[in-house]
Amino acid sequence: MKKRHFLILTIFLFLVNVSCIGQEKKYYHEFEPTASDFRITKWNIKQIDSVNYYVSEQIDSENRVIELKFYENGKNNFSHLCYLQTWVKYEYPNDTTIIQLNLNNKGVPEANIECELPSKTTYHLSADQKLILRTEDEYDFDHSHYENIGWTEEFISKILSELKSQESNASLIDFYSKSFEKLNGIFPVNDEFDIETFYFSKLEKEKITSGIK
Repeated sequence: MKKRHFLILTIFLFLVNVSCIGQEKKYYHEFEPTASDFRITKWNIKQIDSVNYYVSEQIDSENRVIELKFYENGKNNFSHLCYLQTWVKYEYPNDTTIIQLNLNNKGVPEANIECELPSKTTYHLSADQKLILRTEDEYDFDHSHYENIGWTEEFISKILSELKSQESNASLIDFYSKSFEKLNGIFPVNDEFDIETFYFSKLEKEKITSGIK
């Protein structure tokens, strides 16, 4: 009888362990807003009720960040600089492509052309996923606001053409520095990346350094 109970317990624990493998996870990190950034001050906090500023990080079954959502006093919609997104999603259509979606407060990809912020950025990586080879930006947004203030479609198209002409290979994946897991520990950069030219917090810098080795 004891052997039978032991066997049942072993099978149960095995099934629980298997069911936990490959599941999505969520972390919470504390950050502080600065004049130009959201700087991580604590990784993996357990309590968020007493924290003014925190970011939730959603991780997929392959240990890759798929969503970052920033909060002030429990609200994602708070005052911030227009080029700092408070809601970002990442997609991985294959092993060498990362798609970043900058979302509005309704969870819809939206560009901010005044701040040169695209609605979507596609990063093409090397086979080892460590090097950003090429990036492409897209600028999707509701034109009606600009049409109401007198902008013509021709003028909007001209602005978008200028933004596309200024497009260059990104130095890093935007907001990946705010992720604990990143690309299963990897922090992709381009071949001209210099960590000393960026304003990272100490915690961010430590994770980035280990992620580009």
